[in-house]
Amino acid sequence: MMENPCGYYDIEIDIEKALIDGGMVNDIFYLKDLKQRKLFLSEDVNQYSVGDIVKNILQYNREDYGVPSEGRKPILLYVSSNGGEVDAGFELIDAIRCSKTPVYTINLGYQYSMGFLIGLAGHRRYAMEHSKFLLHDGSNFIYNSGAKAQDQMEFNRKVEDRVKQYILSRSKLASEEYDSKLRVEWYMFSDEAKEKGFVDYIIGKDCDIDEII
Repeated sequence: MMENPCGYYDIEIDIEKALIDGGMVNDIFYLKDLKQRKLFLSEDVNQYSVGDIVKNILQYNREDYGVPSEGRKPILLYVSSNGGEVDAGFELIDAIRCSKTPVYTINLGYQYSMGFLIGLAGHRRYAMEHSKFLLHDGSNFIYNSGAKAQDQMEFNRKVEDRVKQYILSRSKLASEEYDSKLRVEWYMFSDEAKEKGFVDYIIGKDCDIDEII
């Protein structure tokens, strides 16, 4: 039986003293953000950029062990990304979806491609009024002999189908509309994203900014 752990992030930071002692401003505020359960994905999606986010989501769940989900302090994940690797992206998506501690995803500017899919995973999804989104089919590169290339193509089709089912399960899209948009660059602002069920709340319209800070 797991014991309820001590607060891993339960640290007090005296900013002025830390600066005098030679602390870096970015490092100081990074620690303060961790304590406040604020995580940021502001780069391309790859194992390096999502690795620490996944670790922190797991750690917050460890700290919340035994606390009912509705009594847990949410994790705020701010996502502004051009997209990137499917494998790394779904590692983070699975961590978000499995998290018993609620993870709120926030689009302050743009979520494109795999960044869009990660934003879609949040237990609550927020966006600014002029935040932008991009849904498309992504890119696949196959380097191999004929038979092995065929195997890769077959697996890529399975990946595409899983992506489709994931998007349909997290939105109001019908299968036919998804298929009609798959091979185009589908850009949208927050109002259309909300209409399609990609976003739950537009900040400043549906909720106050205090919900995501």
